[in-house]
Amino acid sequence: MRTMARVGVLVLVVAFFAGVWDTRHGQERRPGSPAPFRTEPVERSRLTRPAPELVSVQAVEREGYDRVLFTFQGAMPGYQVRYVPEVADQGGRPLPLRGKAFLAVTFDPARAHDPGGEPTVSTATLTLGSPVLRQVRFGGDFEGQVTFGLGLAGRDGFRVSELRGPTRVAVDVR
Repeated sequence: MRTMARVGVLVLVVAFFAGVWDTRHGQERRPGSPAPFRTEPVERSRLTRPAPELVSVQAVEREGYDRVLFTFQGAMPGYQVRYVPEVADQGGRPLPLRGKAFLAVTFDPARAHDPGGEPTVSTATLTLGSPVLRQVRFGGDFEGQVTFGLGLAGRDGFRVSELRGPTRVAVDVR
C-alpha cells in the first residue's frame, strides 16, 4: 500500500514538472494543448540576439475567445502579458484604450522597425466590433522593447501561446 502511494506521489510530481497538470483546476492537460485561461501575469524570458522583428499584428474573433496574433521574423521574443490599471506608452504617458480592463503586452528583446529605422508594422491601432476585445494599440518601440495595450470589456481569463512557422505569439482573451 505504501509503494502504491509513493508511485502516485511520484506520478503527480513528474506531471507537475512536465507541465501537463493544471494545478488551478486539478485537470490533466495533454502536451501541446493550449494553456488554460488565467488572470495572473504570464512571462517568458529570452536572450535572443539580434532582436526579432515584429512584422504584423492581427486580431480575430474565435469561438469562445478573441485572439491577438503578433508575428515576428527571427527567433521567439521574450514577453510579459499582465493586467494593469492603465497601459502606459514607453514615455510613461497613459495609452488611451477603449474598454474597462487592460492588458499590457511587452516583448523583450524585440523591435518594430527595420535596420533603416522604418516601422515594420503599419497598424498602430486596431479597433474591433468584438464584445470582448475592444482595441489593440501600439505603445512603442524603444531600446529593444515593443509594447502594446489591449482594451477589454472586462477582466477575464487570458492565455499566451507560442506558435512556429512563422514565429508568432498569440494572446487569447475569453
